[in-house]
Amino acid sequence: MNTRSSPLLTAYYDGQCGLCSAEMGELHALDVRGDIALADCSAPDFADEAVRSAGLTREDLLGAMHVRDALGDWHRGVDAIALLYAAVGAPWLARAWAHPLMRLFARRHPQRHVPHCTHGTAGWTAARRGPEACPA
Repeated sequence: MNTRSSPLLTAYYDGQCGLCSAEMGELHALDVRGDIALADCSAPDFADEAVRSAGLTREDLLGAMHVRDALGDWHRGVDAIALLYAAVGAPWLARAWAHPLMRLFARRHPQRHVPHCTHGTAGWTAARRGPEACPA
């Protein structure tokens, strides 16, 4: 159980995307210490002071996975996904996402590693659940 007043990581995701939501559900289930806060940024009126202060927009968050750590640093894309898996005690998934070949592939083909998600943010664990539509 997390006894901190604030989480180690905050993950910003599109709650309207079935794959993104499934991925966050997987991470939440693995997060037994409560180190990760999940922030659904899909609502048109989404507002977050940390996001605004960083000069980010809701569209930025919907375009790629973003994670803010406890120090206020931002992580994006495959770096964010790898960090989340490392935080929940899934080092093999973190290493897979952090692998140089995965980084190269994901950067060159952001929508191809999960073909049903236009964000290029949902990971393998969500993809194995099936071809849920991503409305974004």
